[in-house]
Amino acid sequence: MRSANYVTGVAALVLSFIYISAFVYYGAYWSFPHESDAQTKMVFITQHQSITSVFLFISYILFGLVLSMLVAGTSRILGKTSEMLKSVTTAFGYLWVGLVIASGMIAISGITYAIDIAHTDAQKAFDAWTMLMTVAQSIGGDNEIVGAVWVILVSVLALRADVFSKKLNYLGIAVGLAGVATVTPLLIFKELFGVSQIIWFFWLGVCFLRQVSDDDDSLTNSRRSPC
Repeated sequence: MRSANYVTGVAALVLSFIYISAFVYYGAYWSFPHESDAQTKMVFITQHQSITSVFLFISYILFGLVLSMLVAGTSRILGKTSEMLKSVTTAFGYLWVGLVIASGMIAISGITYAIDIAHTDAQKAFDAWTMLMTVAQSIGGDNEIVGAVWVILVSVLALRADVFSKKLNYLGIAVGLAGVATVTPLLIFKELFGVSQIIWFFWLGVCFLRQVSDDDDSLTNSRRSPC
């Protein structure tokens, strides 16, 4: 029990740090020449292929792998809540895992594919890259509804099972609602979901790690965590 809580807690903290690294990279380092021609854009993509591929791996594939540990850990501690709702929650969690990993794989392959054809036709290469990035973002980036629903369901079940503090669970519901709102054209909801989920992941990770020192397995005994 204690080792499982430790792994789950570390997973949640790692997810929060992955979010932070993505914000830093895409916000401060990635200066894509949006107003330039296709040739200039493809030169930029080619020059940044290695570092961009690394961050795509971290932001999507590694994120998905670590997320699978958190999904398993949260499912375990939800205790004797509704089995049907718990199963639906777990399904949404693993669906999010699959979509995020698939998104990263498409994005990384898309960069390589576009660069390969850029030598002969820069415009065609850029069009192909744009299309593949659109597919990748649609699956696991711009639309956050699957992950948002999982966060909401986890938080609702945690409230019903009296797990964690009410503040953390209400925060999770608010985070999830912001994620659901990313289906709208308003970019503010995507930013709000990302920033608030950093806080939720971090707080959740701290709560799990606190349980490592507890000998009474409080997470499964219908007693709220002090987090």
